[in-house]
Amino acid sequence: MAREMRHIHPGEILREEVITANELTVTEAAKMLGVSRVTLHKIINEKSDITPEMSFRIAKVFGGTADIWANMQTKFNLHLAAIKTKGLNLKPFHHQQSI
Repeated sequence: MAREMRHIHPGEILREEVITANELTVTEAAKMLGVSRVTLHKIINEKSDITPEMSFRIAKVFGGTADIWANMQTKFNLHLAAIKTKGLNLKPFHHQQSI
């Protein structure tokens, strides 16, 4: 049986691989990104999404590309949507031609 990969919020990656790995405080990182400490705190604690604008800010300050951060957020959100809609009784639409 194949194991499912853990779906990681990109805020966790930002927190662990960027902020913690570089021994930055949330306040320092927020200042570098030009956002409030509260805004960054919500992202790294997985309470808010990384917006397209924040993706550009992260890429500009810490490197990489905005696409990487935006794609991670989209994949995470798609995973949540799949879980949320799994139990819905949705049926495919079939267009009926009129005679």
